[in-house]
Order: sequence, then structure tokens, then C-alpha cells
Amino acid sequence: MARRLALCLAAALWLWSAPVNSAPETVSITIPAAVGFAVTNVSTTTAGSPASGTLLFAALNTTSGRILRISVKADSNFIPPSGPAIPASRVSWTTSSALNGVGSNGSLSTSAYGQVFQSTNGKKNGGVNISWSLAAPGTPIRAGVHTLTVRWKLEAF
Repeated sequence: MARRLALCLAAALWLWSAPVNSAPETVSITIPAAVGFAVTNVSTTTAGSPASGTLLFAALNTTSGRILRISVKADSNFIPPSGPAIPASRVSWTTSSALNGVGSNGSLSTSAYGQVFQSTNGKKNGGVNISWSLAAPGTPIRAGVHTLTVRWKLEAF
């Protein structure tokens, strides 16, 4: 019993005396604030407005060898002014000009996050251009302001 107590005490003292790096990791991330779709014809695809946006990151204080993954998900389908809702899955994105990482094309979902960008291991900055489009919603969708809220997921590992 005394030997077990001595080992526990020695381990506790070693842990207590070990240096701890408690500085928080910080990253500055710029994500497109809003995209609009002015649907004038429900039978054609509508480009997002602005036509494209840029997603950027800059590591201010991070542990080396980290990877940043950025994903997006719709909170719900579009909220229509009246009539049926446009499904969130009608919205897609394409990526281009990735810097220090890989952009991924995809479509919105209300049930799962879709990866938009993943940085290269250990890179301290980077980004990707994103272009959004809304596939033709078809009838009986009506013109008007349809709103959709998305949620961004930021992971570092």
C-alpha cells in the first residue's frame, strides 16, 4: 500500500511539474457572408450573386502540422414567401484556385456537412474560390424571396 501511494505521489509530482503549453490556437477565417439567387425563370439554373466568393484562412498561433477542414450544411430547406419550398439540395458549389489545400465541389444537404476545403498539412494560410448555383427549381415554385440559412463547420486536426 505504501509503495502504491509513493508511485501515485511520484506520478502526480511529475505531472504537476511538467511544463504545459496553454496558449490557445488561433486562426483567422473569412467565409462568404451571403449569397443570393434572383430566380427569374424557374426552368433555368440561377448563378449565385455575387458570382463567386473567396474562403480564406490565416493561422495566427497554431501547432505545426495541423490541417484545417471547412464544411457547410443547410439548416433547412428554403423558406418560401408562399407555396412549396425549394429543397436545399438544389444549391451546389464549385471550387477553383485552391491555395495550400484542396477544394471540393458539392451540393447542400440538410442532413450532412459537405466538405468545401481542406488545407495541406502544416500550411499556415490558404483558401479557395467558391461559386454557387441554384438548379432550376421548376414548377410549382413561385418567384419571390426564398431564404436559406447555412451552418459552417471548421475543424482542425
